[in-house]
Amino acid sequence: MNITILQLHKRASYQFKNIQDKFAFNETKKCFALSDGTTQSFYSETWAEIITKYFVANPTFENQKLIADFTSCVEQFKNSNFKFSTNPAKASLEKTKQQKGGTTTFIGLQFLHDSQFNVISCGDSNLFIISKDKVEHFPYSDINNLDSNNFFINTEQLLQNKIDETYFKTKTFSYQSNDTLILATDALSRLLLKQPNVISELTAINDFESLHKFCLTYWEKKEMEEDDISAIIIKVESKNKIQHILPPKDFSFPVEVEQEFVPTSLAKQTNQNNFTDMDSQEIKHQFNGVANDFHQVKKKMKLHEMLLMIAISIGFLNLFCFFYFRPNSEKVEKENPKQKTESTIIENYNQGIKSLTTKIEALEKKVSDFTETKKEEAKEQLKAEKKAQTNTEKPNK
Repeated sequence: MNITILQLHKRASYQFKNIQDKFAFNETKKCFALSDGTTQSFYSETWAEIITKYFVANPTFENQKLIADFTSCVEQFKNSNFKFSTNPAKASLEKTKQQKGGTTTFIGLQFLHDSQFNVISCGDSNLFIISKDKVEHFPYSDINNLDSNNFFINTEQLLQNKIDETYFKTKTFSYQSNDTLILATDALSRLLLKQPNVISELTAINDFESLHKFCLTYWEKKEMEEDDISAIIIKVESKNKIQHILPPKDFSFPVEVEQEFVPTSLAKQTNQNNFTDMDSQEIKHQFNGVANDFHQVKKKMKLHEMLLMIAISIGFLNLFCFFYFRPNSEKVEKENPKQKTESTIIENYNQGIKSLTTKIEALEKKVSDFTETKKEEAKEQLKAEKKAQTNTEKPNK
């Protein structure tokens, strides 16, 4: 495999050591991982580095197992040697962030036998599979779906069991010997989804100057978000080559004069707001987060409105059917006089039968009583005859 790793930090970070994207790969296990730490969270780059290194050493594509593995990594993150600002106000803000934990995206890939590979993803990093006749994407195939992502791996949420299987997407792909795979973080993924022709330009980069020019060009044209740029390009071919295209140690973007943070009550009131690029970038990320949340709320509200309208429509339909098809007793009587006459005759006939039955039962009782009386009279007469006969026979003796 021919592996090329591209990375460049955003200009607001000044130096490469401040980049929040982290990658890892294990050549023996043919496993790769890429994470994009979020700007607004606490030491997200440390958290991103921990989980990428752990994954390539212990790759798994079972969601529950991966959640358990990442949860076990939280202790290592919490025991890291964090450095807080010497400015008390900034240090206070950093400690507030610390309580909310570190947050990052994640995408991992491992090659299998039989020309297949597994991929698992959480967040807005994306995979591109470039073949001769097509380009496949995972997990997002368009910008809208990528931007609507609301899943990230946060240390505190892991400890609180708030991250479940729905956060992760997994899939197994097949590949050909001449395919190219690209794992990219969100800003670069948006550009590649919006302009697929840029893929060939990206895969042709072979040194840092080319990468630097590529990023500056698309940043200046506002076609790519000014964020940390990271990509792992894997060309599936027979020769083995690993190339890291990263900024030189002495490289940095121009540093702006940092404005010291002073509490509002102590600062002089002015009409001008001075923001550094770092502040602007953080505000932009927070605004994007709010925009994504609002987008999700809008989608849910539209769904609720649709369901409510369907429920109301069904209710009105039921009421209409109930009143329209309800039988009218007066109308039935007018339309079916013959049926009413027949019902009266049947009722009179039933009453006649009941009366005859009563008379028959009374007659049967009289017959029964008469029969019993006759039987008693016959018995008495028989006794009298026997007694008279007895009295007649006695003198003859």
